[in-house]
Amino acid sequence: MPRNNFSNIAVLKKFASRADSSVVVIFVFMVILSAVLQDNFFEHRAMARNINAYAPLVLMAMGQAIVLISGNVDLSVGSNLSMQVCLLTYVMKTEDPITGIYALVACFAAAIAVGLVNGFGVGYLRIHPIVLTFATSYMCLGTALFIRPTPGGQCTNWFKGFYSFGFVDGSPAWLRNFGAYFPPVLFLVILACTLWFVISRTRTGRYIYAVGSSRDNAYASGIDTAKVQIKAYVVNSVFIFLVAIFFAAQNQSGDARMGDPLTLRAIAAAVVGGIALSGGQGSVYLALLGALTLSLVNKAIFFANIPNAFQTLVNGLVVILAISSSAIYSYVGKKMALRAGG
Repeated sequence: MPRNNFSNIAVLKKFASRADSSVVVIFVFMVILSAVLQDNFFEHRAMARNINAYAPLVLMAMGQAIVLISGNVDLSVGSNLSMQVCLLTYVMKTEDPITGIYALVACFAAAIAVGLVNGFGVGYLRIHPIVLTFATSYMCLGTALFIRPTPGGQCTNWFKGFYSFGFVDGSPAWLRNFGAYFPPVLFLVILACTLWFVISRTRTGRYIYAVGSSRDNAYASGIDTAKVQIKAYVVNSVFIFLVAIFFAAQNQSGDARMGDPLTLRAIAAAVVGGIALSGGQGSVYLALLGALTLSLVNKAIFFANIPNAFQTLVNGLVVILAISSSAIYSYVGKKMALRAGG
């Protein structure tokens, strides 16, 4: 057999032995299926609309993935998002551009505060993350309802640029055309990816994986596990802050319940992306693919004329398929490793 064939087979075996390969396979399949069902799927305007639709879940899934890798979970993300959007649209006034800066500062401070509360409770007080973040979600919901009892609010003119450059009064034609190809939210996703890229190459990034793999072993190695968990929750809350900016610009109003559907979807997307619920395993970037996969599933359901009632059912089946595929790939990888060693 030619040497090139041997090298190709080796590459395929290496790919098949990776547990996260199933994530890529499922994502590619959904892209192909979506392209078949939607004729203009790869047209730039359709892709721009899809980016605006998918980016919030992408950012939420990436933030949740960091918490899951640290060995915890965050059930407050939806209410946290709602609270931040309500705060943004409460502080901002349409006729006063400077209030947009005030709103960003206030919202960022609130995001950090929620992350600190979650991280401190889980890390130092040793409260179970499900119990603590469930309680925190009600705190965020109560704050959101206090700020915004009914949907409403305002958004200053320049702030609309976080959703579409074309929505900003007086924006030049070249900027509007640029926004048609590259929606502003894409830059928020790039910012999030860059942030994690930097963190993952520091001690904090390595420690997040170490604590998630074994908190006791990490502590015995001299790692301040509580501080690491605080950092994981804070980074997650910063990612939610980016989503809140986009939602405030898109809707130009706030709603105390707008983030509720994203809580479990963010966890599901991270799991589809190969993040282990047991902690210490997975890639934040693959969680991004998991979010895109779930979003494409919903898009395929729409274009296939399947009733929306089946959307939740199909999403659940995709999650089960992703977990099963990951387990199969992991089993195959171990078998190959044993054969190679034997």
